[in-house]
Amino acid sequence: MWFLFFFIVIPLVLFVGLYLFSVIVIFLINKILHKKYSQYLSLILPCLSSIFYFMLIMGGISFKSIDPQYYEFKRLCEEVKNERTVHNENLYRIYQYFTNGYDYYLDDEKTQKTYYKSDFTTRERVQLQKISNKISEYKEWLYYEDMPLLSYKDYTYKYFGIFLGGDEGAGWHINPKYKALECKNIRY
Repeated sequence: MWFLFFFIVIPLVLFVGLYLFSVIVIFLINKILHKKYSQYLSLILPCLSSIFYFMLIMGGISFKSIDPQYYEFKRLCEEVKNERTVHNENLYRIYQYFTNGYDYYLDDEKTQKTYYKSDFTTRERVQLQKISNKISEYKEWLYYEDMPLLSYKDYTYKYFGIFLGGDEGAGWHINPKYKALECKNIRY
């Protein structure tokens, strides 16, 4: 139940604190300027604190940024960023064309063949070791049809968060769940 303290109590305390701060600011403005701004400010400042609270909830609450294992995961990803074994240089060149966000097919002039993005698949993913309770090391092989194209090491970091889910039809709900982050999904 400790996660309730971090995910619900702390944001609620921040919300109430911002609300009380806004009430004190309104009181001081009224006393210093000898004017009545309470009608407008009493509505605006608490609304700003509620907007802050909902932004915190809707953005998803995760404490991976204060977890030392997350930074260990980022360090491991930096180390293996360029450790790749390319089995076919020509196919790797075409694969890089697709990973840069270009079309779904390519008519290659060198090989006189049409390549489709959907033909490049990860067929094998083997867990090599579990480094900690949140970080695992994997070896992945990328194939083009039945030919091995690329093999590389990858790490996975699992973290817990509370996220807002649902839609207009199904209704909104808070969705506490574990998510997995891989090296290819983080920005350097």
